[in-house]
Amino acid sequence: MKRVALTLALLSLSALPAHAQATTPAAPAAPAATPAEKSVEAVTATSPRGFSIRMPGGQGWTPLKNVPNTDVAFLNETVNGLRPTVTVIVQDVEPAIKATLADFRDLYSRQMVKDVPKFKMLGEKTIRVSGQPAILWSYSGDGDGGPVRWTQLIVLKSNRLYTTTLMTPTGTPAAVLDSGRAILDSFTLTAK
Repeated sequence: MKRVALTLALLSLSALPAHAQATTPAAPAAPAATPAEKSVEAVTATSPRGFSIRMPGGQGWTPLKNVPNTDVAFLNETVNGLRPTVTVIVQDVEPAIKATLADFRDLYSRQMVKDVPKFKMLGEKTIRVSGQPAILWSYSGDGDGGPVRWTQLIVLKSNRLYTTTLMTPTGTPAAVLDSGRAILDSFTLTAK
């Protein structure tokens, strides 16, 4: 997935060590059903790295395990050759660097212009996540299989950078967009 590669490239440019682990929880067992009737119940991923995020049940989202350099990943059904995804990547930041959220915002924005073909910034605003300042932005460009839109949330707390991203291909149904945004909106920082 180009989004994951893009994020990893951005983080490697910052000369910070990447210590992300794939720790997506398994979905609870559903009652016995035929293959066409199976569904994943809601899953809340709570990480020892200081965050939680909730995937709604019955919306077609599936948790993935062992995604390299990703703490949590959810994906949905294929749309125009690509699968909508939500990922959370956590990176420890060396305290001696004294990097701020604004530093990472500037680093990401400079690199996206270089790495995303047909890059177009759609919007950016500063919000709060669990009392911490955060950057929420949307941008579009060409993914690995066609035009996509990324909605990304970036939070820095206690020398830990959290990057939560929703990637949706062009033509993603409104219900999938809404449930993907609900996953992104459910991201919270936990006491650490």
